[in-house]
Parts: sequence; structure tokens; C-alpha cells
Amino acid sequence: MIDTFTPKVGQERACAAFGVAPRTFRHRRQQAQGRGRPRPSRASGGPRAPHPARIPDEQRQRIVSVLCEPRFVDLAPAQVYATLLDEGVYLCSIRQMYRLLHERGLVVERRRGHAPRKTHTKPRVRADGPNQAWTWDISRLAGPARREWFYGYVLLDIFSRAIVGHTVETVESDTVAERLIDTTARRQHIDPDQLVLHSDRGPQMTSMTIAELLEDLGITRSLSRPRVSNDNPFSESNFKTAKYRPDYPDRFDDLEHARTWFARFVPWYNEIHYHSGVGLHHPADVHDGTAHAIRGDRQHVLDTAYAAHPERFTRPPEAPRLPRHAWINKPEIHNQTPPN
Repeated sequence: MIDTFTPKVGQERACAAFGVAPRTFRHRRQQAQGRGRPRPSRASGGPRAPHPARIPDEQRQRIVSVLCEPRFVDLAPAQVYATLLDEGVYLCSIRQMYRLLHERGLVVERRRGHAPRKTHTKPRVRADGPNQAWTWDISRLAGPARREWFYGYVLLDIFSRAIVGHTVETVESDTVAERLIDTTARRQHIDPDQLVLHSDRGPQMTSMTIAELLEDLGITRSLSRPRVSNDNPFSESNFKTAKYRPDYPDRFDDLEHARTWFARFVPWYNEIHYHSGVGLHHPADVHDGTAHAIRGDRQHVLDTAYAAHPERFTRPPEAPRLPRHAWINKPEIHNQTPPN
């Protein structure tokens, strides 16, 4: 049809009228006249002609078979390539050898390298009441000069969030930790097989000194996974609370200054601070068991306020509840639909 109108309006206008590019029209006319290399139309979905440089499938399989021969199976393709050339044989390029092996999943890392990293089980610690599970950690405290540090040791009950033991020293030492754990366990009247003690994998935490002490006291040890900070969230949160206090200094003047500050912080944290993780109670009240009575008194106040002005509430107010459990890495519970 374009040829019919070309003498009258010209090839450009005729092609434009039929929505065909002039170059495409000329190419198709050459193919119809037997000139040029015919190509299947993409719109028709016909098979694309193979590239002339492509190695036939039979020869490709033969190359792979040669590469997998017993004498070549442990050699890199470059070694095989050179060996075959010395034997007067050329199969394909080195790159093509790699490509054929890769297509069949035969290219793997064969160097021994480092030993595979040991996997560690995610720790799971549960407490239904005080003195069932503690967590401990050591935090650096900036001293009077650069690179001069003091070290705060804190033992925390994960159910009540109460600090049950602490000390500040000039060194990180398993001996210091041993003394603190032993003293605190005796002061809290910990019986054998009553307590789980959780920590990260610092050298003090994993030392034989601590392991032997815990075995003597009948305390179960739990350890975080390497480089997983949220395996010890209670200690991390406790130190953050300490260092965000308005009176926390940029640097401590000396060891006595650091010990004095912590001696003030611990009673405040346990007895004055309302902890959001335990229903806005004082950790000390949860630890000694008086928090339930306090919550009852709070609920009475709320009930009285609701009775006086119910229009001010969308529903009867409820005092924050105490948690029934405390977890480190609580298991996920997936809802499952029961079978019909």
C-alpha cells in the first residue's frame, strides 16, 4: 500500500500515513526482494537465530566432559587450557570454559580459607518473679584524663529491674566480678538451682574463675551471642538510664567520685525511679513484692475519679499492670489455624 501512494505524496508522507518508519519500510522491502539477511520478526514471536560464534551444544558438552576428566577435575580452567595447547588441542577460550562450568553449577570456591564460624544458639531466659534471672555487665566510665577509665559493674534482676549489686573499680577483672556475684548471691539468699545469670561474652564473663564460682553456687550461666547487643537488653538499658541522668558528669575526678555518684544513683533507680517496664512502679517495690498492693491503691484512686466524672473518660481507667513474665529473647508465637 505504501508503494501505491509513494508516487503521489512521497515515501516519507506515505509511511507517516500508515504509521511505519521509512527506514523500516525500506528494510522490509529489501527483504521481500531477496536482499539482506532475513530476520524473524520479534512481534511474531519466532525463534532468534543463534549467534554464529556460539559453540554447538554437542561440542559444548564435550568440552565440559574434558574439563571433568579425572586428570583435570582439580585444575583451574587456565591450567587445562595450557595443558591442552601443549598437547596440540584447542577446545575454546579460558573464559568460555568458565562460562560452561558456571552454567552447570560446577564453579565453586575450593580454597580452604578460614574455618567456618561457629554458630551460637539464641539465648532464652525467662523469669516469673524476682531472683530467678539476673543479668550483669561492665561499663566504662570516663576518668579525669583521656584514656583513663573506671569500670562500673552492675547486677540487675530482669523481672523487677532492681539493681541487686554494683561496684566501681579501676580495672576490668574476673576477680572483682567473682567477689561481687558471690557477695550479692549470699545477700539475696540465692539457693542452688534457683538463679540464671546472663551476660555477654566478654573475657571476664567467660573466664574459668566465674564458671567455677557459678558451679559452686549452683547458678546457671547464660551467654549472649557474639556481636549481638540486644541479647543483653536489660543491662544496656540500665547503663543508658545512668548516663542520661542530668547529674552524670562528662568525666569523674577520681575513683571516689565515681563510687559516690553510683552510691547515689542506685537508691534513686531502685526506690524513686518509676520504671516503665514494670508498670511504672519502683523496681524495689517489685523486688520485695509490695507492688501489687500499690497497684490496688492506684486502682482505687482511678475508680474514685471515674465515679466522680465518668464523662471525662471513654472507658473506666485501669492502673498499669505488672508484667507476669520477663524474657530475654521471648519466643515468637505464631497464630495457627486449626485444621478443619
